[in-house]
Amino acid sequence: MSSNRFGDLLKSKLEDIQKKNPRFSFRSLAKKVGISPGCLNELMHGKRPLSEFYANKIVLGLELDINERNEIYSLIATRSRKFAVQKTLEDQELEMLTHWEHFAILNLFRMKNFQAEPEWIAGRLGIPVEKAENSLQLLMNLGFIKRKGNSIARAVASLSTTTDIPSQALVKAHISDLKKAIDVLQSTTPAVRDFSSITMAINPEKIEEAKKLIKKFRRKFSILVEEGDQTEVYNLNIQFFPLTRPEKDPVNVI
Repeated sequence: MSSNRFGDLLKSKLEDIQKKNPRFSFRSLAKKVGISPGCLNELMHGKRPLSEFYANKIVLGLELDINERNEIYSLIATRSRKFAVQKTLEDQELEMLTHWEHFAILNLFRMKNFQAEPEWIAGRLGIPVEKAENSLQLLMNLGFIKRKGNSIARAVASLSTTTDIPSQALVKAHISDLKKAIDVLQSTTPAVRDFSSITMAINPEKIEEAKKLIKKFRRKFSILVEEGDQTEVYNLNIQFFPLTRPEKDPVNVI
């Protein structure tokens, strides 16, 4: 691991923030990424190996772009490295992943008791064995998972998609998630899920700011629930959408 390189990257990021906010300190940086000041100091000076866990906290807490994320992930210590760098899905790839079970299977790989057998996967997700087999083959063909000895491992740290760009593939993926949400709503108790909604009159000029807030919440939420032993796979859906037609274009159907 290039500890100096990681330290330089973090110091540079801190300096960038301090140019906008001179009162922002190293302790503020530690709080922002959710790592104790002492631990972050050890990471910066190579006294503690950079693991995937800490790398995720840093790239999410600092809201790094894809290039910065990949650079951070490339510096993960060899003994701590579990996956390759983050991969952004191309639209053609996403077209093949428009069913919830593909992403669910990818996240099953993170569980300590994961078993690569289609029968185990099918049992955990409540899907036919044939569907589990087909999904594993698809993920293998796309390079998202790979054979490692007699087992199978993830080949990417995480997957992301384009944002705010029209995509029929993304529409299909969201529809798949929504249909699964309806199924879960009807078949589980409130003890294991949370469904809620709020209807409000809004100022459209605040939409971009609201979307950034939702994005930040998703990242912090994932850090919280992924910490510790991972024994279940969950899906978080947040819907924020218009119920009214634009006043200036009343004939437009939303």
